[in-house]
Amino acid sequence: MIRFETSVRIERPIDDVFAYVSEPENFPRWNSAVQTVRKTSSGQNPVGATYAMTRQLPSGQAENDLEITAYKRPRAFAIRTLSGPTPFAYRYAFSPSDGGTLVELDAEVELPAAVELVGPLARRAVKRGVDDNFARLKDTLERRSP
Repeated sequence: MIRFETSVRIERPIDDVFAYVSEPENFPRWNSAVQTVRKTSSGQNPVGATYAMTRQLPSGQAENDLEITAYKRPRAFAIRTLSGPTPFAYRYAFSPSDGGTLVELDAEVELPAAVELVGPLARRAVKRGVDDNFARLKDTLERRSP
């Protein structure tokens, strides 16, 4: 299991950023690995809602079932995988920052045993991918009209 933290500051109001990030069906728009996401549960309560997600990983296409584990608008959002390769848990925190929004991520990712043997290298590679996705998120949201 690897763990890391990262953050990005986005020039948009906290409500806008939270609404976009906390909607799993938006993931393909800013996460380069995510190809599709579709809701698989019913009901209006975000906590406990489940989704089917298809990702393109270096090892090939992967299917994951995903669950929202926290949803406190506009401050906290968390997800975890219920099935599939490379299990992960992501906890996002949102806070106002100089007229924009600071998004902080606390991530835990379980990698296959062979990959975990390279430890720090695997951690850096996963974090670099997440940082690239955060840059894409920032660009996407800052280009959107208010």
